[in-house]
Amino acid sequence: MYMEQKNAYPKMKNEFNLLNNFKMKTIKKMSLVVLSVLTIASCSKDNGDPLDALPVGVALKADAKVKVGDLPVAILEFVAREYPDLTIDEAEEEDNGNFEVELSDGTELIFDANGTFLGIDDDSEENGDYDDSDIAVADLLPAILEYIELNYPGIGIDEAELEHNEQYEVTLNDDTVLIFNTNGEFLGVGVDENDQDGDGDYDWEEEDGHDDGETIDPSQLPELALAYLAETYPDLTIVHAEIEDEGDYEVTMSNGLEVYFDSEGNFLYVDED
Repeated sequence: MYMEQKNAYPKMKNEFNLLNNFKMKTIKKMSLVVLSVLTIASCSKDNGDPLDALPVGVALKADAKVKVGDLPVAILEFVAREYPDLTIDEAEEEDNGNFEVELSDGTELIFDANGTFLGIDDDSEENGDYDDSDIAVADLLPAILEYIELNYPGIGIDEAELEHNEQYEVTLNDDTVLIFNTNGEFLGVGVDENDQDGDGDYDWEEEDGHDDGETIDPSQLPELALAYLAETYPDLTIVHAEIEDEGDYEVTMSNGLEVYFDSEGNFLYVDED
């Protein structure tokens, strides 16, 4: 009897070890699952929106904001020559490679990737339609409407577009942008290609340390700054000006130069990149 129990002991020990290893592996797998869920939930809270607890994905918007000074010089020269009384408010690179430039009076100009002027985007047949296709809310795919009703109840849709890349971009009334494919499948919350973490700081801000300031009319620049520009760059035109959060001024000239001044209008430096 004793010998039988002694011989059975190694077998029982092995079975115990196998069972223990199985339990440990199971616990590790469950821990990884919990960690993944917590990570997704944490990432979804970065933007601070009321619905940030939803474990949603992220997708790139079709159009990406572009720094005015990074536009092809041909575009800056065209605006300075053809619209001398206006400046550039903002610019985007569209998913088809074109640039859309919005002027200070709301006019939208379209250029190709090389900076060649294509036309004015005013949705008229005469000038051509360079914009994405506007979609009435009632014409959106049922799958899209059902997803929004289920996951974003009570917010409502501001506008919807079918982009050149054949994806739907739906902007809600709280400015959240949702991306769907042609089948109505949700791809993610839209972010700008140059602000993929969705924190509102574009890539060039993080690179050069300057925030994306508020666009202003050049007449709002300090007299000292205007005098400096007139004397130093008599053959150039101001195509964009903005005031930054810290009070400094950034001025983009028609040749792409970015000139910086302090809050009093004293010259700081020139960025020629």
